[in-house]
Amino acid sequence: MADSKQNRILITGANGFIGGALMRHYETNGMSPIGIDLVGVGENTLAEDISKPETFSAALDKCDVLIHAAALVSNAASDPDMWKANVLATKRLAEAAVKYRVKRFIHISSIVVYGNTAEGELDETHPVHGNGGSYVLTKLAAEHAVLASAMKSSMETVIIRPGDVYGPGSRPWVVLPIEAIKKSQFILPGYGRGYFRPIYIDDLVTGISLAASKESAANEIFNMSCKGYISTKEFFSYHFKWIDKRGPFSVPTPIALLCASAATKIAKLSGEVNEASRATMMQLCTKSWFNISKAEHLLGWRPEMSLDEGMNLSRGWALQNGLLD
Repeated sequence: MADSKQNRILITGANGFIGGALMRHYETNGMSPIGIDLVGVGENTLAEDISKPETFSAALDKCDVLIHAAALVSNAASDPDMWKANVLATKRLAEAAVKYRVKRFIHISSIVVYGNTAEGELDETHPVHGNGGSYVLTKLAAEHAVLASAMKSSMETVIIRPGDVYGPGSRPWVVLPIEAIKKSQFILPGYGRGYFRPIYIDDLVTGISLAASKESAANEIFNMSCKGYISTKEFFSYHFKWIDKRGPFSVPTPIALLCASAATKIAKLSGEVNEASRATMMQLCTKSWFNISKAEHLLGWRPEMSLDEGMNLSRGWALQNGLLD
């Protein structure tokens, strides 16, 4: 796959945060990617279910590069729903990609596959671990499903493990914190000393597009995050400043876990969901960060957006969309 070739690209989750950003990136650069999403929005997006790839076989047959960005990203979803969306659908999609001779399958995974208990700087050779709830387990299983399918063929695979992806439109790192702070329901576990590894959405999109075109990316795994880390308290302090409130309020981890359990029970009684679950609290306590030198050396990629600038753009989006007064 020559670095300069204009490959035919199919993107799942085309209306999602990452998938939508990828669609805009390619369209801005004069390409016409095909998008797949449950709801078809936009001229180039088909309304299809990725767990039934036979329904969009014509698109797969024309595809050189498949970027699988669709996923159920929620610690509040049920285990069966998470497994169906993140594992079974990915397995069927990867098998279909092999059948229709897709040249390269790019799977957007997550740094959560290293587990919640890993500490220190981790590169791509560090063992993965499923401790951390259903989301962690399903992202890990999805990686295995992609690799297992590719072993039966000549299809190239690339696995991207992004850090904490934020930016305008981010639900977990922009929308939900604002909503929780407004309701005075936001707390941080571990006294706010957990490690946060932000990566701005445009930096991630650049990395994925390089992984789609570079020969050197074939059959590799890449961490993509900032260099180093910041504390969770430092990251979420931006949101409190946006709303002109003091915070964030941080507590010992056991207290945060008790609060999360109680909030989940209350939410169930009222027919709602609690995204600030025990699994979320544990993820915000992690003490690991990620070595990105492999992506730097093989792809020529590095994150460019400063945290201040990225959060300022996120604030502007929140203002425009009525999330901030």
